[in-house]
Amino acid sequence: MNERLLLLFLRHLLPRWTITRDVHGVWRATGRTHVTASSVDGLVDAIRAADPGGVSRAVRRLGP
Repeated sequence: MNERLLLLFLRHLLPRWTITRDVHGVWRATGRTHVTASSVDGLVDAIRAADPGGVSRAVRRLGP
């Protein structure tokens, strides 16, 4: 998936988080805490650890 599209998608699914990717490729999210990761998978894992309810809500938005 295109990284810009993925960024928009994550912002839509996790509206309580400010999610960015810097010029060095580092993914950052600020919500209840600040997390960084070198990959989007790592970022989602870090957000899940910090805000399991937020990720659960995002998953429910995807399903029927």
